[in-house]
Parts: sequence; C-alpha cells; structure tokens
Amino acid sequence: MAKYDEMPVPRGTSRRWEVLLSEEETEQRRDQPRRRAIEVRAEHRVLQGFSDEDLEAVPLVAEGTRLARRAWYLDLHDPARGEFVAEGDEVVDPGQHVVARKEVDDAIWEELRRACDAVLGRRTPVRLRPAV
Repeated sequence: MAKYDEMPVPRGTSRRWEVLLSEEETEQRRDQPRRRAIEVRAEHRVLQGFSDEDLEAVPLVAEGTRLARRAWYLDLHDPARGEFVAEGDEVVDPGQHVVARKEVDDAIWEELRRACDAVLGRRTPVRLRPAV
C-alpha cells in the first residue's frame, strides 16, 4: 500500500481537504481595536488631501489578518499597485496599512484610487456606469 503522501490527490472537490482556523486567532483579532486611516495620515501621501471625517470612516485591515479571496483591497504602502484582488493567501504584515473595499463607501474608494494615481502622476481612467 502506498504511503499517505504518495497517494494521488482525488479529482474535484473533496471534503477531506479543509483548512481550519484557530478560534484563538479570531478571538484575539476581535479584541484589538480597529485602526482608522486618520491615525496613519502622516505616513502616507495618498491620504493628505482627505478630510478628517472621510479618514475616520476608513477602517484599516488588522495586522495578521488573511485577506479574503477575490475581495478588493488597496495597499496604502504601495500606491503603484493600486486596487487589487486578493488571492486568499496574503496576510497583512505588521506596519502595513490595507483598506478593504467592502468596508468603505464607494465615493471614498474612488477618491482613494484617484489619490494613488495622483501620487504617481498618472491619469485616472474614467469608469462608465452601467445603464439602468
């Protein structure tokens, strides 16, 4: 009989291959207060043109948090990357400031995108709204 690590991986979805998260990790993250963009304004040129109210409404993803697969994010440390879709294996490093699109108002998200482009000196592409 073949050893476990020498057996072929079954095709299709399998309930045998699951990733389990420790409950301790999630509880620990819930206890930490959420940082806001206003707290890190001095560290990022992208945030300089925003009002205090707007930055107060922008929560940052907590350090050590795994980014959700296929969710949109913006890394304030890397404006050249712009908005990106997470693959699901990225984790927010200590000192890294990431904004999740689902936690921010659409108007503020667009302003964050434009601010990243302005810092880099590139033109922001115009996005057309779908016809209703």
